[in-house]
Amino acid sequence: MEDLLKSLLEEQKKTNELLLYNNLGKDPNELLTIEQVHEEFDIGVNMVRKMFNDSNLPVQRYTTPFKVTRQAFNKYINENHDYLSERR
Repeated sequence: MEDLLKSLLEEQKKTNELLLYNNLGKDPNELLTIEQVHEEFDIGVNMVRKMFNDSNLPVQRYTTPFKVTRQAFNKYINENHDYLSERR
């Protein structure tokens, strides 16, 4: 019963994400380059490059330029990444 409840909650979460993307008019599977992420999310180019080098972000490295799906990037930026705020 507990497994069924977990799977239903996960399915509802996916449905809510799709509805959110559709309401915004943006495809969650759209591939974004570093430059597109920089412009759309107003993040510095160097910081976006640092994010693209993080193994936690599923970047397509076999393409030139590297690309990431909008959904994967949104999920990534909603997680806590303390090392991104460290100054070196």
